[in-house]
Amino acid sequence: MKHHQLLSSITLSLCAIFFSTPSLSVQKCQDADGKWHYGDVAVSGCENSNVTTLNDRGFVVDQLAAPKTEEQLLADQQQLEKEEAERIRLKVEEDEKIRVLSIYETEADIDRQRDNQLSSVDGNILVHEAYLKSMAVRIERLNRDQAEVKSERIKEQLQTEMDQANGRVEKSTKELAELRAQKVEIMEKFKKEKEIYLALKSPK
Repeated sequence: MKHHQLLSSITLSLCAIFFSTPSLSVQKCQDADGKWHYGDVAVSGCENSNVTTLNDRGFVVDQLAAPKTEEQLLADQQQLEKEEAERIRLKVEEDEKIRVLSIYETEADIDRQRDNQLSSVDGNILVHEAYLKSMAVRIERLNRDQAEVKSERIKEQLQTEMDQANGRVEKSTKELAELRAQKVEIMEKFKKEKEIYLALKSPK
């Protein structure tokens, strides 16, 4: 019994010694000047370098990468933003394909929709162009009348009318430019939608 207890005590002691003994290891790193350093911990000159940990047999047991520079971090951020922008672009493109297929059954449907919208815009363009022509005639008449009258009071009245007419002309001219730009946008929009439609409908 005593012999058995003695063996158990010795075994426990050996286990305690074995598990409490730290394994030997060394860290190595190369500083900015290319000089290698070895020690229990990486030296301060290697804070921006890779640090390799070796065990007591010289085998690599751990690798600690050098911290990224501000330039590298910025490049990583820019790459992430680029990838996110591309992901959004592809999502929008896919949504557009789904939308086009859900709206149009035939190519003629696209042309019909385009022509309807263009017809509405063209009508408004003609109205503005006719209005501007009439206003040009009116302003010319007001200028002529103002030059002929002698009364200062009437001259002032005519000047007020001309100012108001010029204001309306300026507003209508701006609206006309917007309508013409809208017409271009409509044509480009339906051209793109037709391209999408034909690409989706074409044999693979």
